Amino acid sequence: MSMDVDEPRAPDHPQVGRIRTPATYLLVVVLPLLAVVVLVGTAGRWTGPTGGGVDGTHGADGLLGRLLLAVAVIVALAAAGGALARRLGQPAVLGELTVGLLLGPSALGAVLPAAQQWLFPTFILPHLDALAQLGVILFMFLVGGELDVRLLRRAGGRGLVIGHAAVVVPLLAGVVFALTLAESYRPDGVARTSFTLFVGVCFAISAFPVLARILVEQGLIRTPLGTTGLTAAGVGDVTAWCLLLVVVTGLRGTSPAAAVRSAVLVALFTAVMLLLVRPLLARLLTWAERGGRPGAGLFTALIALVLVCALATEVIGVHAIFGAFLAGVVMPRGSATVRELYPRVEGVAMWLMLPVFFVVIGQQIDLTALRLGNQWWLCLAILVIAVASKVAGAAVATVASGGSRRDGLAFGVMLNCRGLTELIVLSMGLQLGVLNQELFAMFIVMALLTTAMTGPVLRRVVAPSVRSAAADIQPTRSH
Repeated sequence: MSMDVDEPRAPDHPQVGRIRTPATYLLVVVLPLLAVVVLVGTAGRWTGPTGGGVDGTHGADGLLGRLLLAVAVIVALAAAGGALARRLGQPAVLGELTVGLLLGPSALGAVLPAAQQWLFPTFILPHLDALAQLGVILFMFLVGGELDVRLLRRAGGRGLVIGHAAVVVPLLAGVVFALTLAESYRPDGVARTSFTLFVGVCFAISAFPVLARILVEQGLIRTPLGTTGLTAAGVGDVTAWCLLLVVVTGLRGTSPAAAVRSAVLVALFTAVMLLLVRPLLARLLTWAERGGRPGAGLFTALIALVLVCALATEVIGVHAIFGAFLAGVVMPRGSATVRELYPRVEGVAMWLMLPVFFVVIGQQIDLTALRLGNQWWLCLAILVIAVASKVAGAAVATVASGGSRRDGLAFGVMLNCRGLTELIVLSMGLQLGVLNQELFAMFIVMALLTTAMTGPVLRRVVAPSVRSAAADIQPTRSH
């Protein structure tokens, strides 16, 4: 027998946590928040509890507030720029770098200089730069992890020849270009040999991670064309980094003896990492993973290893990114711990630190300062030489090794992609003082345009019959 019981009636008031209409939220939340932003912006100065204003270097609370504001704006706009770039069929790095340029003196600084100075005051730039450099170190660790050493072993004659030709021919073109430049483009105190070689390396760089993403998106990653192209890119990537290592060692060496010492130490460090650390790390992770899921301690130890490797190459006299890259190369690819570590590092590096890196680069570029005439013609010459030498090197090597002209053109287009890898090299050149502001800006323009043209041109060059049918592959990192 059931009894009808009147359930208690809910009180007549709005449910907690529920917003009745968007208009209410706009009125009581969004508009007051906008008012706060406007009032703070017009104040032009924040004062911490100690009375120190943040327009100087005093007042830790003010410094932290302005740094958080700048990073929040950077991350939000970079995400929007990356999403827009992907909608246009371009890699996210292109949109994020464009945002970085727009926030610098080339755009925001030219139109609203007061706003640009307020958002990025001079005293927070060193802090942004430190965050950016740490992001680059973590990114290079991810790049090293993506570079499958087994792929290089299976490269075969064709992949090896194409990869090396796509490095050496642009390197030669860059050296010739540097030798014809006016002396005013070579910074004071930089040896002509070091300057010439560094410019050559700037032409030789390709972006292995960005190319992998483009091949996945276009359904080419499992085709013979895509596999050979990615293999050639891996061979070229390692070759270009070795060349860059030699150049940087010479730049940082105060004497020939110091440069030789640094080169020997780097070779020894590389041998220890590949022959000792790699197998030892594989055994340790296998033993640690027998108990089940990897713990936080393992993740912490691996990140510490990456940072120690970066520190080692920095102390040796080259650059920290080489150590981070090598740490990624020696990570055991079959380890569950490593597979779980990558997305965690990727989230922090890609979404937070690298957008800051793009803005730091943007703050160093003023495209409005390039005079119409010789400098813009020189910028166009850099672009033409970069594209022509990459395509020619890959195409000639392909035809000479028995491939078709169409395949050769496709490989040239693939390896012409420069992406974030080129930006890191250029930023290193600016830090080392081997590139002046004008050449730095011109090479940035070249990196942007060669990256942007890769996807669309590759779609036109590759025949539809070559593309694989619906390959359901998770995209790799978009930078």
